[in-house]
Amino acid sequence: MQRRYFALIPAATPEHYREKEGDMNANADIRAADQVATHDLYYAVHKGIRLANARMLIALGQADAENEGQLMRALGALSAHLDLGLSHLTHENQSIHTALEARMPGGAAHAEDDHDDHLAAFAELRRMSEAVAVAPVAERAALLRRLYQRFALFVADDLRHMHEEETELMPRIARSFTNDEVMAIEGAIVTRIPPAEMARFLRLILGAASRSERVAMVGAMQSQMPEAAFSDLFSAIVGPDWRAGDWEAMELALC
Repeated sequence: MQRRYFALIPAATPEHYREKEGDMNANADIRAADQVATHDLYYAVHKGIRLANARMLIALGQADAENEGQLMRALGALSAHLDLGLSHLTHENQSIHTALEARMPGGAAHAEDDHDDHLAAFAELRRMSEAVAVAPVAERAALLRRLYQRFALFVADDLRHMHEEETELMPRIARSFTNDEVMAIEGAIVTRIPPAEMARFLRLILGAASRSERVAMVGAMQSQMPEAAFSDLFSAIVGPDWRAGDWEAMELALC
């Protein structure tokens, strides 16, 4: 049975403020989306993607060009990371942007342009990764360094993009849709995600969440899912030995 897993994490409610004039982020609007009564489509999954980006950047930086096994594991992890990013982007295009454009023409145009840039970056990163993999050992260090630097720039762009979605796109959605409609949009996304991919998304979302968010999400899922389905899902997320309520073990496995 498909469930709206993402909807079970409480929405963020930070105070609204703007950075000081003259700061490098002077134009950054750091605030919660206008979703007092509207579910936030971005908060939980974006926290997970930020965690995944950070881990991937560290892994590429630590990869040893002279260690064949370690290097290939890092490049394989990058490929899987780009696959997950493409999946997230595709779900947003199909469900969120399409719905917003129908209700507010032009409302998702800038985000769609960013997604086009992301697609180009994914392709470039894959080409650079393949170049590292097939290069002679003596040439790998320089190529790996360029791959690391290019991925760092992608992460910087992705952080900005996710911030704009949370602070510009989500308020438009909140003004244009009822909470039930927003939940239906998220439900359409969830139904498209295969179980193995859902487990990977949830592994990141739970790993990036605070303890209280994690407890609330897992508790809600356990109360709404059949026992066998809950057990199967969390065996895929945390491992077969995890028992509900053992938050320390979950944090050791996911964080």
